[in-house]
Amino acid sequence: MIAILPPNRFFKPIPMKSFFTLLFAATSVFAATPNVGLVDEQEIFKKYAKAADLQAEIRKSEESAQASVNERVKAIEVLQTELQAIDKRGQDPMLSENGKRAVGAEFQQKNATFQQRRGDLQNFVAEARNAIQQRVGEMNKQILADARVQAEKVAKTKGLNLIIGKASVLFSDASLDVTEDVIKELNVTYKATAPVGVPAAPPAAPVTPAPAPAPAPAPAAGDQPAAK
Repeated sequence: MIAILPPNRFFKPIPMKSFFTLLFAATSVFAATPNVGLVDEQEIFKKYAKAADLQAEIRKSEESAQASVNERVKAIEVLQTELQAIDKRGQDPMLSENGKRAVGAEFQQKNATFQQRRGDLQNFVAEARNAIQQRVGEMNKQILADARVQAEKVAKTKGLNLIIGKASVLFSDASLDVTEDVIKELNVTYKATAPVGVPAAPPAAPVTPAPAPAPAPAPAAGDQPAAK
């Protein structure tokens, strides 16, 4: 699940000389309790059309990267099978010295290709994973920025002084929830600004990190020729 984490809050000890000042100030604070609203961040990611569109794009990138990884793994497995066959030929007791040298050279060349492909695969997986994570982070920032704008609009309409994320609240009355109001404003604004002819995607489940691709096959037995 992709969640918008609440900002960290740092508390500092209150000096004793300030205690009575705060005590008297508390009277006026409670006398003017702010009107508060709550927003469920997870619901925004589920029901905001822009979030659904961005998540769908990221999911396509994940699927494309995984397909490429699968193809590369298959190619490496073919090389591994070929290496094993060469290694087996090199162990033939009837092989002449010249034959052993030829098989050894063939093994070395094939093994170099095998190792190169394995390294390329590992680099590709790392780059693809980083790219996906970066896009997810950018999406979170976009959705959070949009939500803040619309939350402010809802707050003014309802006369609220404060709207906070539901994730940081232990308990709240249902009457304080303005999530649907914020989502409505988000979708109205997005529909008005979305490219013409490109319908908004239906609400979708949040993007989750793609499972790590299976590791590249282990090197064939013996990276060096079986016989020289």
